[in-house]
Amino acid sequence: MTAPALRTGDVLPATLAATPGRRDPLATRSAKLVAFHAVMVAMGCVFLAPYVLTLFAAFKPVQQIFSQAPWDPPTSLYLHNFSYDLSATQMFGRYLLNTFGVTAALTTGQVFFGILAAYAFARLSFPGRDKIFWMFLITLMVPNAVTVVPLYSIMNEAHLLNTYWAIFLPYVFGSPYTIFLMRQFFRNIPQALIDAARVDGASEGRVLFRIVVPLSKPVIITATLIAIVFSWNNFLWPLIVTNSQTHYVLTIGLALFQTTMAAQWNYELAGSVITLAPLALLFMFFQRHLIRSVTLARPR
Repeated sequence: MTAPALRTGDVLPATLAATPGRRDPLATRSAKLVAFHAVMVAMGCVFLAPYVLTLFAAFKPVQQIFSQAPWDPPTSLYLHNFSYDLSATQMFGRYLLNTFGVTAALTTGQVFFGILAAYAFARLSFPGRDKIFWMFLITLMVPNAVTVVPLYSIMNEAHLLNTYWAIFLPYVFGSPYTIFLMRQFFRNIPQALIDAARVDGASEGRVLFRIVVPLSKPVIITATLIAIVFSWNNFLWPLIVTNSQTHYVLTIGLALFQTTMAAQWNYELAGSVITLAPLALLFMFFQRHLIRSVTLARPR
């Protein structure tokens, strides 16, 4: 029995209609996705490898560090490295307390004054508002090293050198980047809410702290984390304005460890883990707010 002849307008089956040598678009897209994720995984491994190796070595005695491969995990949690670093004789505990105190003061001031400045640039009307904002934003292009000498002269004239005030005072009145981020977020809040509050007789301070701030928790958390990371990792400025170990912060203390501990890598790497752990925990708990704030702060 012969197959019926095809007539004009009949649709060929998929298996017959496929052009020889033509690639399947779905297979091509799947291959690209697999290659993309493979590259991302490889890059992630490259970035994470130093932290993982540091964590492994921090829980090993110095003999195991030199006798085992770096990627071998510790056989037991050897905590003597951490207790040695935090002992009173090593001053590392003092560096940790100093860092917590300086970070708390800098973060509180930077977020508070940043909220005030961002609200003024976003919702208040005054002559030259946008010009002042963009001039303020231009300071992001100025390297920090350019301002070191003028700030040092100011601290010297104010007799604040070798004090905690000198470490955080130059940065406590706001950061251009966090002010820009919060301004963009505040501008996305419906104007009708603010107008309704003003009609009801609410002052600008009441509008800010009862309406704007509660609606802006994601970006405020992000600004707080940015300030914490900046203060926690700040090295050059505290090194310049302090000259006594009682005022050193963790970054200076860790650098001092590297010069005094010679080849005792177990103590140095344990100190690195102590320095890194608080920031890693903060990111793990608040990464959702970071992503959400950046998404919501985009112009609409």
